[in-house]
Amino acid sequence: MTDNNRPVQRRSQAPSRFGELNESQSPARPASAGSRTSAGSRPSTGSRPSTGSRSAATNRAAAGDRASVGAGSAVRRAAPGKAGSVNQINSGTLPRGFLPLAGVGLAVVVLGLLLQGLLPNGFQLTTIKDKAERPVAARVSEIHGEGPVRINELMSANGGVLVDTAGNTPDWVEIANIGSRPVNLKGYVLAKSAKAGNVFEFPDVILQAGECAIVYCDSTLKAELGEELHAPFRLSSSGDVLMLFNAADVAVDTLNIPALGKNEAYVRRGRDAWEASAETTPGMLNTEENYRAMTSVVENGPIQMVEVVASNTQYAPDEGGAFHDYVVLRNTSGDAVDLSGWYLSDTPSLPRLWKFPSGVSIPGGGTLVVQCSGLNRVDNPAYLHTSFRLSTEGETVTLSNANGQPVDTVTYDLLKTDTAYIRGSDGGWSVGTPTVGGAPAQ
Repeated sequence: MTDNNRPVQRRSQAPSRFGELNESQSPARPASAGSRTSAGSRPSTGSRPSTGSRSAATNRAAAGDRASVGAGSAVRRAAPGKAGSVNQINSGTLPRGFLPLAGVGLAVVVLGLLLQGLLPNGFQLTTIKDKAERPVAARVSEIHGEGPVRINELMSANGGVLVDTAGNTPDWVEIANIGSRPVNLKGYVLAKSAKAGNVFEFPDVILQAGECAIVYCDSTLKAELGEELHAPFRLSSSGDVLMLFNAADVAVDTLNIPALGKNEAYVRRGRDAWEASAETTPGMLNTEENYRAMTSVVENGPIQMVEVVASNTQYAPDEGGAFHDYVVLRNTSGDAVDLSGWYLSDTPSLPRLWKFPSGVSIPGGGTLVVQCSGLNRVDNPAYLHTSFRLSTEGETVTLSNANGQPVDTVTYDLLKTDTAYIRGSDGGWSVGTPTVGGAPAQ
């Protein structure tokens, strides 16, 4: 038995899909109920009132009550400072207000006993810092197989490095084919435990040599060919476990994920070498060349931004007749260009802020208006709405291809209402009157 094959022996209970892995290949189980808490977290037995002490208290209270029937009234009637008052107090009469206080004390004792029964482990006061620093309970023996398919990169605190078509920023995992031949991922499974029921199984996806597939981890299962892939679990930013099984249910890659900061990725640098890094390359192999390509503008691309309007009251109305900020794209080539999976952003550090849906294209020599409304609507390809709006005080707008590589960028300064930043035939930019949408609305 190799370290990445499952043992033949099965458990007495009905095994799950991955129940054949041994304990070294599956996360540690949580401690049993009897070992979860220490004795110190519970009130000690000695702190409870004994039967004898309760009887003594009852006797004392009873004595006080009897005294109050007789001499107690005399005490209340006696003038302050009189000898009779002192004598009556010394004779055992309880001070005024003692019985209400004793009742409150008894109620506290009873409440404490009730809470001890309901919460035998006591209260757990945990701060946010404690949660962040708490070690991950589940650990797995790491396996890194020799096969071409492997976990290549992931992010457990995505703040906008990668967005899905719904405009959300879920956790994500990248699966790569580092071999020289295509691989069909059908039957491969991603899971957080060898016995987990909420797993992600790949559909009939062909991964070419050097290609990568992104799986969003947002607790929604989507595994349809040609669509975005979504796993039915999330990744914890304070540390987690991730496992990859091939179609034969053999663990080919298992990983202990450390705590990661916002927009920090866990990046594979070799067969067994991993590191936390801000230099992310989702959808591409983890090379310095690919990172430079993802942060440098691709020159002479066919799609260009040719007009930006940051405060619009009368040009290019949307499907409902409303006016929004907008950006105009032009296809400078003679052939149609598919924009499926491309990105538009007004934040240079997050070039993948908004994603074009599938099926959007620009014909040769044509243009496309993208409404920068903040409404994030992608159901109508003729009226696309980004998840962000433009600032009239100046911003940088970036257009990126499906690999996340910037293909065009424009930085404008202050733009007044109904004023456009327009690209000229020579490639230069100038402020002028918007050209989209025909004549201004009356």
